[in-house]
Amino acid sequence: MKLFVLIITIFLGRSIAFAQDGTIERLKQKLITSTTDSSKSSTLDSLSMYYLFFSNQPDSTYHYANESINLAYKFSDKKFLILAYARMGFYYINTTQFKAALDISLKGISLSEEYHIPDYLSALYYNTAWVYYNLNDIKEAMLNAKKGIGSLKDDRDSFYDQALHINGIIGNILLDTGKPDSAFFYFTIVDSMASVSREKAAKDIADWYWSMYYMQRESYKIADSILSVGIINCQKNGDFLLNFFFIFSAQSNIGQGKIEKAIDNARSAFHLSLPLNDPAGARISASLLTYCFEQSGKRDSAYHYLKISDSLRAAISRNSNANEIQQIRFDQQLGQKEKEATQILMEQKNRNRITLYVFITALLFFFIIAGIQWRNNRHRKKANILLQEQKNKAESTLTELKATQSQLIQSEKMASLGELTAGIAHEIQNPLNFVNNFSEVNTELIKELSEIRSQEEEVRDEELGGRRKRREEEDAIISDLKSNSEKINHHGQRASSIVKGMLEHSRASTGLKVLTDINALADEYLRLSYHGLRAKEKGFNAVPIAIGIKTDFDPDLPKIEVVPQDFGRVLLNLINNAFQAVDEKARKVSIDFKPLVTVSTKLVADHIEIIVRDNGSGIPDSIKDKIFQPFFTTKPTGQGTGLGLSLAYDIIKAHSGEIKVDTKEARPPARSDHSGGDDPVGRGEGLPDSNRDGQAGTEFIIQLRTN
Repeated sequence: MKLFVLIITIFLGRSIAFAQDGTIERLKQKLITSTTDSSKSSTLDSLSMYYLFFSNQPDSTYHYANESINLAYKFSDKKFLILAYARMGFYYINTTQFKAALDISLKGISLSEEYHIPDYLSALYYNTAWVYYNLNDIKEAMLNAKKGIGSLKDDRDSFYDQALHINGIIGNILLDTGKPDSAFFYFTIVDSMASVSREKAAKDIADWYWSMYYMQRESYKIADSILSVGIINCQKNGDFLLNFFFIFSAQSNIGQGKIEKAIDNARSAFHLSLPLNDPAGARISASLLTYCFEQSGKRDSAYHYLKISDSLRAAISRNSNANEIQQIRFDQQLGQKEKEATQILMEQKNRNRITLYVFITALLFFFIIAGIQWRNNRHRKKANILLQEQKNKAESTLTELKATQSQLIQSEKMASLGELTAGIAHEIQNPLNFVNNFSEVNTELIKELSEIRSQEEEVRDEELGGRRKRREEEDAIISDLKSNSEKINHHGQRASSIVKGMLEHSRASTGLKVLTDINALADEYLRLSYHGLRAKEKGFNAVPIAIGIKTDFDPDLPKIEVVPQDFGRVLLNLINNAFQAVDEKARKVSIDFKPLVTVSTKLVADHIEIIVRDNGSGIPDSIKDKIFQPFFTTKPTGQGTGLGLSLAYDIIKAHSGEIKVDTKEARPPARSDHSGGDDPVGRGEGLPDSNRDGQAGTEFIIQLRTN
């Protein structure tokens, strides 16, 4: 895996250099024509990176990086010096001078902290993380990488997106330390960063990490597909890291036992590395070819590439030693430059000391303001703590209220079920009476038919006309039997339908919407509500003749998708309220009052309307806006939960519908025959009216879309 680390480091640097605009001549010309030190510094930085990754001339790279540092010493703003340190550290990493890279990157971090300059901190931590990782100090590598993540928000490095690279380092460390799931998380971040990155090869970087991930998980087919796309992209864009994509492909082939294919990919990588003056890529390719030829029994070829690999390893080692000598010389020069910079800084501080005294008064003023602000913040924090405590108490109370609400909702459902059961019991009695009566008649008719048949022997000698008369009598009885059987079957089916409706109503709602005939549903629950109240409430006087139960159903009403059990509860609740309203008013006003409950439906444009109307006492304006609130009721304690209309409102909203109320409160009467009594939900208490004008009453309108 250390091999992967070195490859990725070089790859990231080259993708950066390749993205630079212009050629080396244009950069040199820009350096000559630059009129400001900051412009020269930026151009020197670009030249150093260009030589490192585009032309593979490390001496020129070092020259321009060193010039960039020397120029940055002249600036009072140490931001340019920190950038130069970051670039030189990156140069040392790419030339495998890890000690030098660590030293100069740590100097940059120290300088950044001393002058409180967060610019390029993530680039410096990026360098140190790679160095520690190559030195097998995993803990320190991870610590520095995470520090780099923390400093990303302040990093304005214009040469590469540190977010992509630092997350990649962390993912690589986690993958190498046996934590593939965590590595997967960070590689996902790399993938998302690549989609918005300024780097030309950002997508290749992401593919590079994913191929590593799947190769370690031995998911070679996935790794091969990713590497194939990477090779195509590199060939299309002229990417200098094409040789390393071939190296990874060769390693994937080896993992799958595809030695011949691995040889082809390793050869491609080897031949691409040589013209790039890339000894690391050439050495790795040669090592892979040595292994593959050994596996395939071609010892001469294996020996040939082994010698090449050894010679390249020796060359890299010699280069590393030479660079260590160069580093010693640079350290001496760096120490002298830092002393000169410190002396210049001290002289500048002495010149500025007098100027600072002028601002002492202003600073004192600001300190006073800061103290006031601090005191206000303390008060604000205390208020926030108190508010949080109150919020916690409110949340606890809300939890208890929700539990109570659930219990009351269940009670409301059970009460509704009781009313429905009483109505069904009354409804089912009628068809059962028909079944019993027609069964008795059939028994008598069968007995009579048997007697006629027994007399057939005695009347054989009678005339033909007498036989015909008896046959007609038998046919009439048989016809009656058939008619009675049909009636028994009809009323039996009716009873079965009523029982089925009761079971569906009592069954917990599944929430499944089905196409439903709203006219049939409204008619059924109107009858059930009426009979339920008659059975439940003693003295309920809403008989059809006396009160008036009117239906006006639109025959063209289409079927719509609703939850029948839930929607039935809504209709039952509204119709019950209407009956209770007119019944209560009938008890309080003169005999001239004619109660009426009307249930109607109609098709309006793209929706249907279900209207439940009564001519009761109406709803007072003072409580009209509260009737759909949970637990609001005007009934006496113990007679209502206040959840009926609230549940209806919630069910209609769940069906994407609307429920509205239109009401007019009754006028005070000239006289009242009764007083007191219970007030139905939302219709006011003690509001009798002669209703001579016919205007008082309440109308609930439900609107549901047909599509």
